This record gives sequence, C-alpha cells and structure tokens, in this order.
Amino acid sequence: MNILITGANGFLGKKLSLKLLEQGHELYLLVRSRKRLDAFMQGEGSGFSKQIHILEGDVTEEYLGLNRELTVALKGKIDAIYHSAALLSFDEKDRDKTFEVNVGGTENVLKLSLEINCPKVLYISTAYTVGTETAGAEALYSADRHFVNPYEASKCEAEHLVYSFRERLDIVILRPGIIIGDSRTGEADTNFGLYGFLKGIKILKKRAIRKQDRHTCRIYLDPEVAQNFVPVNYVIDTLDAALIHAENGGIYNITNPNPPLQSDIYEIVKEVLDFSELEMCVPGESAEMTNEEKAFHDSMSIFHSYFQRTIDFPSDNTEKLLAAAGVPKLQMDRDALTRIIAGYLMGKESIPS
Repeated sequence: MNILITGANGFLGKKLSLKLLEQGHELYLLVRSRKRLDAFMQGEGSGFSKQIHILEGDVTEEYLGLNRELTVALKGKIDAIYHSAALLSFDEKDRDKTFEVNVGGTENVLKLSLEINCPKVLYISTAYTVGTETAGAEALYSADRHFVNPYEASKCEAEHLVYSFRERLDIVILRPGIIIGDSRTGEADTNFGLYGFLKGIKILKKRAIRKQDRHTCRIYLDPEVAQNFVPVNYVIDTLDAALIHAENGGIYNITNPNPPLQSDIYEIVKEVLDFSELEMCVPGESAEMTNEEKAFHDSMSIFHSYFQRTIDFPSDNTEKLLAAAGVPKLQMDRDALTRIIAGYLMGKESIPS
C-alpha cells in the first residue's frame, strides 16, 4: 500500500514507519523540515530509502501545506493516512495552539483525504479523552465533560470531528494508553510520562549521593492506583492490525487490561537503582518535604491527576481486532516492566545536575 503518515518524526511515528516499511509498504512521511528525519533516514530507515517519500508540510495549513502540484500528483495514489501529529502540551497557556494543531490539523488531514481520494484515515488519539472520569468505553465520549488539561479536551473534540466523516471516509479511532518502551528490549526514545518520573528519581539519588546524605527520600504515591502503561511494540502491532482489520467508525482502546500498580513501579525502581533510601508515602501525609523532595513533586505536578486514580479501560474491540489479525493480546508481566524501566535507568544517559 501507499501510506501517508503525519507526525512521522515522533516516538510513535518512527516505530510505525519502520513496521510498515518492513512489510513492504511505500510511505509518504509528512514533516515540517526534511532535516528532522535525518537521524531516522541515516539509521533505521537507511535500508528503505526507495520506499520513502518525504513531504515537507504542516498540518495546521490547508492541504497540510502541500502545493497544488503535489496535491494533484497524490490524487488516487494514497491508500490510507495515519494521523499521529499532535501537540502534546498540558499547559493551559498553550490551549489555543493545542486546539489549532490537534483539532484544526485533524480537519486539514480529513479534507486532504477527500481532495486526493484517499479512502481511509486512522486517527491516533489517546485513551485519556475519558477526562476526569474513571470508567472508560470504546465509544465517543461526550465533549461536555471535565478534562484534566487542554490536550485531552482537544483530542476529544478531534475524535468527534473524525467520527463525523465516517460516511465519506473509512475512519478508525485508535486510543493508546501511556506509551512506554519496547517490552522485549526496553528501548524507548521519549522523556515524557513514565520517563519524566524516572528521570526525577535519578536526580533524587544523585543529589543524595553528592551530599553523602543517607536520609530517606520520599515520593508520594498511592500504592493501590494503577498506571495504564502500554509497551510501544504492542501499540504498533495494534495500529498495524487496524490498517486491514478495523471497522469503519471503530474505536479501539489500546490499553493494558492488567495495568501495574504504583507500588509495583516503586519496587522495581528501588531495586534497579539500588536506592534503599527511597520510600513511598501515601499522598496527604503531613511530614514536611525536603527541598529535593518538593522539587521532585513540583516537577511531576502536571501528572498528579494521573497518579491519583485508576481508570478502567475496556478493550473488547481491540481484542477482536487483534484476534482477526492473529496478534496476541497484551501480556506485560513484571519482567517486561523491569526491562523497560531498567532500559532507561541503567542506560548511558547521564543524570542531569
């Protein structure tokens, strides 16, 4: 197939591109600058140059910033579009830009699909369009709900927009949970989510060593709250399966049916880092924080809502999709989670001061 991918230079976009290239598909990768793909083209993508066409453009522009000649040349040539480009900002100050990219950009992708007669759009959303609630569904959520941040709100609005095109296009909505590294290798290329948390723990340990201070370093987590981590390889396998096996108008939660508890994550981090002074405390305990502990928790403040509740994400549609494609359901055991966490914590990256 000929497949166009937006957000091709992101963590997910590069992994998805590689999977599709290995299957022999021809890819049209949309990036704002060709230089942004240099590392990929000289690395993992180096053996697939004949299958890759780089398109310079921007999802916030009409027809994604592609000139008229190129738009005409693409007519009838693209079989499917994966739309993964998004602005991942939780900052209220970025609300207008977030909606411009995540909603306006999605509208431009849908209009381009109609213009070039591309029959299928696979929209990569997020499981957290559920907002502040704790019971998810594989259905459209009402946009009239409370959201934790503008990112969630923008992705929910974009889902409604995509769904409204289902009579003109074959559309699919795919909702990953919190994407982490590869469950087989531990490899990851991101500093967001889990990795921001792990980075903060590394800093706590380094500062404790510098001070030769053996006092307890406390982190405040609810041991019974689960985090819906999904390995990137599982997400990619599901996105790939959706290309052929997803139903028009289908909504698929790419989530973990047995998500790890925060207590599990704490124990693994403590063990991998050999950080015996690390102590998990229940939020709300009255002990005064040290400056280092306060700095750590302040840096994690944008994730506090996600640390404080377990969300149930049913994934029946996804399980049926995977069964049709012959892909096994997610089985992420403690060993896999340890590989992923250790892959980051014990990597070559130095600990920032």
